Amino acid sequence: MDVGIWQTMPQPAISRYLGLMGWDWIVLDLQHGPMTWETAYECVHAARPTGARPLIRTSIGNPGEVEKALDIGAGGVVVPMVNSLTEAQAVARAAKYPPTGTRSLGGDPYLHYGDDYFEKANDETLLLVQMEHIDAVEQAEQIMALPGVDGCFVGPVDLALSLGLSRHRASYEQHPAYQATLQRIVTTTLAAGKKPCCNTYSPKDFAAKKAAGFQALTFKSDLDLLMDRGTQLLDCLKGSSGDSV
Repeated sequence: MDVGIWQTMPQPAISRYLGLMGWDWIVLDLQHGPMTWETAYECVHAARPTGARPLIRTSIGNPGEVEKALDIGAGGVVVPMVNSLTEAQAVARAAKYPPTGTRSLGGDPYLHYGDDYFEKANDETLLLVQMEHIDAVEQAEQIMALPGVDGCFVGPVDLALSLGLSRHRASYEQHPAYQATLQRIVTTTLAAGKKPCCNTYSPKDFAAKKAAGFQALTFKSDLDLLMDRGTQLLDCLKGSSGDSV
């Protein structure tokens, strides 16, 4: 079981600290966060010496960013809103060198991973397509069967919205349609010999997703850690002597 966290704050020191904490994966968010490619490069190589695997989430609909993320040294790529077989084929080609794909040789990953990077990268890097829409789930069997696709990453809230459910987890989490869709994703992905992954929002949610068969889970983000724990500590300090901090 790989346990990861999302990083949205564009600071390489945070990548290093998260790695030193022991997170297996650090997913740098270039879809929703303010991080630039230059900062992502520094974050990737701040995390790597700690033993954490740095992954990058690209923007929507840009297969070229998959190649770029790997060229700057990411150990894997998470691609959002891959809602069709055609879209999955495009990012799979970009993620793998020939003969599996059409990834171009370039960048400096060989300086970080060794001269044989180009021979081993197809096996050692991950391409995780996000299943966060019912359209993707309806084609899950075909998408997961694609060479070059190493697994999927569920986006829970967007998936719920695509099912016509509320964005609030308390409302959608136990809905039968949502639960059935999650199980279909897990079953289909495992049957293809690929890795099902998902984000989680509480220890209880993490345990439930693990029991459901997900093989890699992320738990919130660096910003959540700061805001959740920081707010808790501040409330404690302002409301008491601080003995329970």
